[in-house]
Amino acid sequence: MISIGESLPYTDGAEAELLALFRAVEDRRVGSDELAAAIRDWPTAYHLAPERAVLLAPVIISPDDHVLDVGAGSGVNTRICADRGAAVTAVEGSAARAELIAQRCAGLEGVDVLCGPLDGLGADRSGVYDVVLLVGVLEYAGTSHGGRGGPAAFLSLVVDAVAPGGVVVLAIENRLGLKYLLGFPEDHLGLPWVGWEGYGDGEPTTWSRRELAQMLADSGLTVQKWLYPFPDYKLPTAVLAEEIYDRADGVEMVDQIVGHPTSTEYARPVLVADDRAAHRTLLTAGLGPDIANSFLVVAGRDADAVAKRVDQQVLAWRAAPDRRHRWRQQAVVANLDQGLTVRRRLVAEDRAGDFEGWLGQVEVAEEAYVSGRNLEQCLLDRARDGDADGIVELLREWRAALAAHESPIDSVSAPHPYLPADAVQALPPDWLDAGPDNFVVTDDGLKFVDREWVAAGGVDARLAVVRGLWKAVSAMLSARCHLPWPVTWSNDRLVAHLGGQIGQDIDDALLERWRQAEEDLIRRIYRQPAVRLAELHDAGSRSRMDLLGSPLAPYRRMEHLVHRQQDLIAELPQMAANLEQTQARLAQVEAELAQNQQELVMTRARLARVAWRERIHNKIGGLIRRSYRR
Repeated sequence: MISIGESLPYTDGAEAELLALFRAVEDRRVGSDELAAAIRDWPTAYHLAPERAVLLAPVIISPDDHVLDVGAGSGVNTRICADRGAAVTAVEGSAARAELIAQRCAGLEGVDVLCGPLDGLGADRSGVYDVVLLVGVLEYAGTSHGGRGGPAAFLSLVVDAVAPGGVVVLAIENRLGLKYLLGFPEDHLGLPWVGWEGYGDGEPTTWSRRELAQMLADSGLTVQKWLYPFPDYKLPTAVLAEEIYDRADGVEMVDQIVGHPTSTEYARPVLVADDRAAHRTLLTAGLGPDIANSFLVVAGRDADAVAKRVDQQVLAWRAAPDRRHRWRQQAVVANLDQGLTVRRRLVAEDRAGDFEGWLGQVEVAEEAYVSGRNLEQCLLDRARDGDADGIVELLREWRAALAAHESPIDSVSAPHPYLPADAVQALPPDWLDAGPDNFVVTDDGLKFVDREWVAAGGVDARLAVVRGLWKAVSAMLSARCHLPWPVTWSNDRLVAHLGGQIGQDIDDALLERWRQAEEDLIRRIYRQPAVRLAELHDAGSRSRMDLLGSPLAPYRRMEHLVHRQQDLIAELPQMAANLEQTQARLAQVEAELAQNQQELVMTRARLARVAWRERIHNKIGGLIRRSYRR
């Protein structure tokens, strides 16, 4: 690590913990299971989550590239680029974080870590970088963390570092993003709607699409390729190219690929609307790019330079979140000469085989993209209309599609949770994930897509039905639909009710058997299964009453303050414990002080007695000396 100026004292409090972690683990690659296992809150998720790698999935970085990572944080993007073979210079203002980068990238050749402000980079590094990363940094340009020079001055420094034919890759929040419109707290200031209302001087600041495009153009970056990460650039699971919004079927494609456009995992909003329905409305109005939660922009001076950094045929990049490294998959939707195509790639190159126990995963490198609405989208429309009969009709069509592929079985040679020994009707092995969300409505009927998961020997048809109904009901509940059933009906009750409507009796015993099977599946697939297991069990008794959005939208700020007070209240026991420890220590100090005071009194008394004897001694000595003189 080399110092290029005064260190900036910003921190999120996780640096010491992360440094100890980086020193302890063997696999420090972004997405490693060792790092992901340490996630416990928002700061650790931001630095360690595998989803961080999705942001740069669209950006082509080669071993010949020289990359400058500005405001590199804990080195997530530095490590990603270094693992692709590029030579990377990481500039980080915080000394604590610069140390994290050095540790995360320890042992990698071609990584330089510089600590200090960007203007300390030096003239010898001007115009030498093929790619300059600016991820989550520009918003601080007008603050003390960014030197207070403002975005124009900061961009001038960034552009100065770009080589001829180079590009800037910028990621930032959209001040007019959908989640902010729906009342989510602003990511930097923690209050709702402050970006819409206007930022104050010296505060972190984000911009709208038009504002940001003009700022980049004014800095000389006139050629711009715009992409849109969801739910945001920090922990994205999907990145969309702008061209997808212009398609005739763009609304359906975006809705399918993105799903819920917001995430409440680390935010605490009071949702005042169905975010997915609101997103569809704005997509239909042609406002998709303008209300995306975040932007990812590849910008430069030369059109060819920008074009070569992103595959122009790809419309979307997608990754399944939360999985163990062994099961992680990346997919892209490309618009090729032969039509829309899905390309899939399994991330883990060193896994032993396709199966782990009874669960398997197949890699279909390339297949046609099946256009059309999926059954989950249709069910959500019926739910939003309060059409109970329409919901049942669609679910019957889905159940019939399953029944057409069921086979009777006499015995199960190798039972597993999704194919118990008493199963009598089984679906094919690759129908484990045959829920309504994976059936597309076509002119030829329902078509099953995305057969990634395989259950050895097949899948019990009863459990497949419960699993599909559970996913459908969860989608409707999480969408805040005004369902045509009592708001007090729990998830379990609604699944059982709909099962009865489509000819599948679902009692408590079958629900419990499915829940145990799903537990086993979750433990095998996900990196932190405890969170999903808790959600699985809690959701059974949850009803729409628990999920209703607040009708008090004008008082959203008050709701946020209530949440903050609740957080403080939750901290009170620890504060009280700390206070008790402090009081105990104070009592100990007071006792020691009293003892010291007592010893001081005794010492003074002893000194007084010694002083009296010394005075007598001196007096007698004086008399003796005078006697001798006489």
